[in-house]
Amino acid sequence: MTKIVLLGAGHLAIHFYEQINSCPKLDLIQWYNRSIDKIDFAKNQIKITNHIDDLEDADVYLICVKDEAIKSISEKIKRNSLAVHCAGGIPIDELEGSIRKGVFYPLQSFTKERSLSFDKLPICIEALEKKDQNLLCEFAIQLGGIPHIINTKKRAHLHMIAVWVNNFSNHMLHLGNDLSKKHQIPFEIFHPLIEETYKKALIMEPQNAQTGPALRQDLKTIKKHLNLLTELDIKKLYLNLSSSIQKKYEQ
Repeated sequence: MTKIVLLGAGHLAIHFYEQINSCPKLDLIQWYNRSIDKIDFAKNQIKITNHIDDLEDADVYLICVKDEAIKSISEKIKRNSLAVHCAGGIPIDELEGSIRKGVFYPLQSFTKERSLSFDKLPICIEALEKKDQNLLCEFAIQLGGIPHIINTKKRAHLHMIAVWVNNFSNHMLHLGNDLSKKHQIPFEIFHPLIEETYKKALIMEPQNAQTGPALRQDLKTIKKHLNLLTELDIKKLYLNLSSSIQKKYEQ
């Protein structure tokens, strides 16, 4: 059984806590967080601590903290064990100290308030030693995920692309929601359209699923939409996105 110590109490840490506890071949033996209040709810299930010098012996120390805290946390782990960070855009050599080093990055967007399945979840793995790579692959499989061996350089590109397809696309939905409220249109009316857009992109590939006035070179409609937009930043964004689509499909 793989013994795990969890460090941090953010969105990802909460999901790891719940998922590891549901896996029979994984043993979450301890949870560390600087603020003990945030993990106090778990004290009847596992050992909790806010003293990093009191960490138990474990097979894997799972560091789920803010990117800027990874270095300082890792150098305080005084164990000759495997410590991994879970950040997409941080190199493996950000880990400090005498620990064995690795990366365990689940490619997903995590929110505390929303339950999420780890079934077939891509988990990007990097380790300096082959035995640690094997350990992390097995860890990923026990969680229900699919391990992918991806080094720091490639993971940096992967994380950048993830920002495009996740964070930026969600921002577009946020702006659309704002416009809906402004014009007193219920955002729920767009739900079927949003679902179909993403389903179609996955089935057909995005380049084959594109529709709309920019693709059709419908300048009259584009001009009409620009006149309806009153905020300069949103108007510029609409124009830039339309121009990007037009350039992609120029023949």
